[in-house]
Amino acid sequence: MIIDVHYHLLAEEWYPQEWWNTVVKMYAHGLKNYGLEMSPEEIRSSLVPPLWDPEGEALLRDMDAAGVDKTVIVPIDYWLAFGEPGASLDQQLKAYSDFQRKHPDRIIAFATVDARRPDAVKIVERAIKEWGLKGLNLYPQAGFYANDPRTYRVLEKVSEFNVPVRIHTGQQGPPPLRGKYGDPIHLDDVVQDFPNLSIIAGHMAFAWHEQLLYLAGLKYNMSTEFSAWQVVAKANYWKFCQVMRQALDHLGKDRVLFGTDNPFVAPLMSTKEFVDLIKGLPQNAPDGISFTEEEVNAMLGDSAAEILVL
Repeated sequence: MIIDVHYHLLAEEWYPQEWWNTVVKMYAHGLKNYGLEMSPEEIRSSLVPPLWDPEGEALLRDMDAAGVDKTVIVPIDYWLAFGEPGASLDQQLKAYSDFQRKHPDRIIAFATVDARRPDAVKIVERAIKEWGLKGLNLYPQAGFYANDPRTYRVLEKVSEFNVPVRIHTGQQGPPPLRGKYGDPIHLDDVVQDFPNLSIIAGHMAFAWHEQLLYLAGLKYNMSTEFSAWQVVAKANYWKFCQVMRQALDHLGKDRVLFGTDNPFVAPLMSTKEFVDLIKGLPQNAPDGISFTEEEVNAMLGDSAAEILVL
């Protein structure tokens, strides 16, 4: 089984216009790094609209092409950082719920909320209890800490439903997002204060991955996923393999999960390419680094199936 544990189903009205402006800037700088240049207007008209897929048709085609059996779709509540979008948070969460209901064998939908919202607990309770969302996605970089009392009131409610919580870690994010909130050290309190809550550290904390792996080593209710590490795999395959080996050595095969962060990273490496890269680790790992087929199968989906209680 192959499970992508980190995918963003997008629609223009679900995110603030200021956020889409930052996507344009990120793409512009990313293209420059590869010797390509496009004007903001060209990017806005040609590269951004293909990201919008509110009905999930492009996602399902992508899953079929890559051989992905299930995908976890994760919304993000950026809106206190960038301003409210055209659609309310409830509208987005309901759309996620509807898509999950249409494809229950393939789609697992999470809720999201900015912990600073006064009604954050009610939003999460409604999304999970009434609309059937299967977990919670938190993005602290928007302006709050994972171990903040405001976050804890949300986690206390989520813990009543026995569903996992993904907390983004790492420095990723353009202004006004702040990397300091993504420092994985703040998860040390969370995994200990909520020992029965399954915590997934998103993005394996990027440059803080060593800190995360040492922190999570003996915290058995904590796992991590390596979405958006395609950037490293593309630029430095040896380093990517080294980090994957390190993650498996620290956490074991049962707590290292495959994710893409698509559609954002797809222009750099398609879902199929990333799946094939992971499948090929036992045969293609650099000298001195090795992976087993059992480890690869666990990363690609077997471990996620256990954590998501599939």
